[in-house]
Amino acid sequence: MIKKVIASFLVFSVLLLNLSFAYADPAILCDTAVLIDANTGTILAGKNADQKMYPASTTKIMTAILAIEMGDLSDVITVDDDTPYEIAGSHIALEPGEIVTLKDLLYALMLPSANDAASAIAKHYGGTTEKFVNLMNEKAKELGAYNTHFANPHGLHDENHYTTAADLALITKYAMQNETFRKIVETTKYEIQPTNKKTETRYFTTLNKLLYNTSSSQIFVDGAYISPYYEYATGAKTGYTPEAGNCLVATASKNGTDLIAVAMKGVSLEMYQDAHNLFNYGFEEYQNTILVSKNTFVQNIKIQNGDSKEISVITESDFTTLLKKSASAEVKSNVIINEIKLPLEANDVIGKIEYSMDGEIIGSVNLITPIEVKSTLVESSGGGIFYSILKFLGTLVVFSLVALILLKVYNDIRIRINRKKRRKKYNNG
Repeated sequence: MIKKVIASFLVFSVLLLNLSFAYADPAILCDTAVLIDANTGTILAGKNADQKMYPASTTKIMTAILAIEMGDLSDVITVDDDTPYEIAGSHIALEPGEIVTLKDLLYALMLPSANDAASAIAKHYGGTTEKFVNLMNEKAKELGAYNTHFANPHGLHDENHYTTAADLALITKYAMQNETFRKIVETTKYEIQPTNKKTETRYFTTLNKLLYNTSSSQIFVDGAYISPYYEYATGAKTGYTPEAGNCLVATASKNGTDLIAVAMKGVSLEMYQDAHNLFNYGFEEYQNTILVSKNTFVQNIKIQNGDSKEISVITESDFTTLLKKSASAEVKSNVIINEIKLPLEANDVIGKIEYSMDGEIIGSVNLITPIEVKSTLVESSGGGIFYSILKFLGTLVVFSLVALILLKVYNDIRIRINRKKRRKKYNNG
């Protein structure tokens, strides 16, 4: 009997442990971290995500996306005389007067994390480094990264150069919407052909071990030691300075789910271990859930003074979001209809449907009318009365003018007839 009780207790304990493992928040070693849905920006997990940190070379995500938006990959850039000598840290040995394309500099920026490439890009597109940095800060504010301030385009330490894990995720979400940026950060190897200053080809390999790892280094994930390589990884950027520690911004995609993980101020390979744990948690616990499809009927609404007395309201687009697999039943919807003003064109937006969970709005979809509705002209409205008065006055003026013309014609004819009568009488006399 005692053996059965102990056995039952052990089985129950194992079940509890498995349940806890499956649904527990991911373990995070770095000082700060965050995991977000790459499509909506919804935070799925985190640790001190809004704490100000030094970003090191993850700064180059902003540098890259700005340069991509401001230029073309084929742009030719001439390296100035100062850049090769004023940059510390990682570089690709650019030389004064060396001519390279923006494409080459972007790959050098994002794969081997070249600081001289960052400086050359900033000076070319900003005029000066300072002006380009101003553009970086403007873009950060535009994206809602309000806890971010850049002091340079490369991430070398500066007390006034900081961001947060949440802000970095937001900036990366924006950058990953750009096809050129996505292609660059998922690349593992690149080469720059000889230039006017270099006779040999320069070969680069990404520093991101999630994408490419040939070392024997390992991390501890799910009770086992494994390579930092992650099969679902798609980018993005590593960073390190003594003050910032090891930093990583990582992107991954699996079965249509896109995630962004940020881990800041780790030791050694901790940021890769955090990325694995965050991604595994996101892919295991969350799923893409279609809350509504395009052209879904929502309701009918009455129309006053229209050639149609009622219209069907439908959704303008799909709405898909990441939800915990156990949470889809907790989502609530709220239909909001705008004040209807006629006439309506087909596909005019007439409201929206909001989706919320735990009292917070997680997204919305516009509601449209599939048909046009014309006004039946409303004498009761101020516009109808005014129009009718104008129409009446216009008609009155036209009739008056016609009457005056007819009267004048009549008088002219009468005068001519009288003149003829007088001449005839005079001639006969």
